[in-house]
Amino acid sequence: MDIERLELFSIPVWRSRIPEMEPHDAELDEWIEYEWQQGSFQRGAYGYGYQSPDNLYVPAVLDGSPALQTLKRAFQERVMAVLKQRVNQSVKLPPEAYAFTAWALVQTNEEWTNGPWHDHFPAVVSGCYYLRVPETETEGEGALAFMRPGTPDAFSNLIDYVKPRQGDFIMFPSNLLHRPVPCPSATGLRVSINMDCYIHWAHWNEDGKPQPDSEEWMARVRDSVNPISPRGTRR
Repeated sequence: MDIERLELFSIPVWRSRIPEMEPHDAELDEWIEYEWQQGSFQRGAYGYGYQSPDNLYVPAVLDGSPALQTLKRAFQERVMAVLKQRVNQSVKLPPEAYAFTAWALVQTNEEWTNGPWHDHFPAVVSGCYYLRVPETETEGEGALAFMRPGTPDAFSNLIDYVKPRQGDFIMFPSNLLHRPVPCPSATGLRVSINMDCYIHWAHWNEDGKPQPDSEEWMARVRDSVNPISPRGTRR
């Protein structure tokens, strides 16, 4: 699994490809556009484009979609991979991915699609899989914009951008403020599936859970940060 780490304001953003999605992309893209044409998506639900309900990863939807099953599995694998880069106190706590949400976004060239900065907290890692990225007259259109945390100053960029390509999967910390840049010159649709992963950090002493001994606990911690550990990669 090849994951490129990009540094924005000394904060990691990750870009990768999902080769196993290639057989599914066309069918998934057609399904999303069909649902959008049928009016199944809410216009400006969160200030951007046309969004589906955030239920694409619930069992009732997943069971009938090998494409979404593949995408969710790829997201989970990549989340666990990038969590091996964690620092500070969370290094001492093994992560468990306990919930996923996903929704489709269709962005047109309509002017109203520009919306507010937002984050996805309390999720820990968020991702965007780009099924379709239209050509535009300027490079910045349709990019994913991020805002630097903290107070603005005269010496650091406040905003930075990642320009997606079709087939890109971009992940970022969920508490990072972001928004898609409008694409007014686009002649086609910008189509993505956006998703969040919620993490539970396993603690030493939790009510209702068996307490591991110190040796077992340290083995769990080592596994969770060891990229070559078979047991760690299954978490």
